[in-house]
This record gives sequence, C-alpha cells and structure tokens, in this order.
Amino acid sequence: MNFKKRVLVVILSLILVAAPLSVFGSAANLVTCNNAKIIFDFLVDDMGLNSAAACGVLANIEAESNFNPNLTGDNGTSYGICQWHAGRFDNLKSYCEKNGYNYKTIEGQLKYLQYELTNNKSDTGNILERLKVDNTEKGAYTAGYNWCYYFERPANKADKSVTRGNNAKNNYWPVYKIVYTLGDVNSDGGVNSTDALIVLSASLNKIELTRSQAKAADWNCDGKVDSTDALMILRTSVSA
Repeated sequence: MNFKKRVLVVILSLILVAAPLSVFGSAANLVTCNNAKIIFDFLVDDMGLNSAAACGVLANIEAESNFNPNLTGDNGTSYGICQWHAGRFDNLKSYCEKNGYNYKTIEGQLKYLQYELTNNKSDTGNILERLKVDNTEKGAYTAGYNWCYYFERPANKADKSVTRGNNAKNNYWPVYKIVYTLGDVNSDGGVNSTDALIVLSASLNKIELTRSQAKAADWNCDGKVDSTDALMILRTSVSA
C-alpha cells in the first residue's frame, strides 16, 4: 500500500471511529438491518426466491418478530423470527437438534424454515407455490399478502395481509430490487464521503450491506467490497 493510500485509509478510519453511530444509526438498528439482509440472502440464494418474493417474506418477519431470532410470544409458546407456535416450536427445536443447528440462531431457524416449507406443504399453505410472483413491486405485494394469509394466518388475517403486502411493496421492494447507482451506497443521490465511510465500515466487517448496496459499493467491479473501493469513492467525491 503506497503512502497516499495509507493516508486516506487513516483519515477514513479516524472519521469512522469518531462518529460511527451518527453515520450508521444505532447498534440495535444495525442488528435489525443485518438480520434482514441475512434472511433476504438466504431466501434468494438458498431457497431460490426472487427479490419480490423475498421482500414479501421480510415484511411478514418484521411484523412477527422484527427479525429477532430470540423473541418469545404467546406466554412463551411462540418463538423465533416466524413466531413458531406450540407444536411447530417443538418441531423447530427437534429439527435443529437432529441436524446440528442451534434453534436460537438465525441460521438454525432459516434452515428449519426451508425444511418446513419443503416437507410440510399442507401445514404451511403450500406457500412456496404462492410465492412464485413476478419480480415487480406488485409481486412483492402479492408475496407479502400470501405469506401472511396462507402461512402466518394471524387474527384478522385479511386486513393484516393487506398491511404486510403494502409494507413489502412500499418499504422492502425499493431497497432490495437491486437497482443502484455506482458509488451512491446510501442512495442519497450523490457520491460523497459518507458513501466512502459506509464502504470502509463494510470492508472492516462492522456492518453488512444489502445486495444493492454491495453492488453500488463495488466501485472497481472486482466482485468484492474493500478499502480500495472506499478510497476510490472518496477520491471521486473530493474531485467532483
């Protein structure tokens, strides 16, 4: 690493240390966002859903647990990101124990979710078929509605399905539809030092980026997000 590059890294690191929360939000919000990203990536990469379908699932998991894998409900009889209830909670624990996963973790719960949806289709409303939607904002709405109506089946499920469908369409689809501007990691309409800070933080494993953010952060298009991308984005913002 040459001298100029080392200087820029030091500057970025000092700014990162000085004001991490003002740039990235609270620690609790970061955990929530990171868990949402982990779930989204699993739904797309491991389960083969398109982005719209995954957005529908995210809207429902937010409503059920706010992405907290350790959340309990119904006087301790419901648990996890999908609030598995009673016998289904027991099934989650049994599956994880048999397959070497910790039922209290995102990983264990996602692996069980995949198993449950694939093997217990009658119990889960054959939801995977209902998630075969167009990869559009309308598809995100349909997926959010269907997941609530046929899989979660809460009280007042018709009204809640509409609410969760709209959340998928209006809040998750714009973030996860993989539309991005190179360098504009936070989607504020410009390429600036804040973007460089976000990229550096991601390269240091302090935060996880959404898929669209990672695409925007990969300035040199080498398939990874690292300090080189942060430096190049910083240089561009300074020279602009």
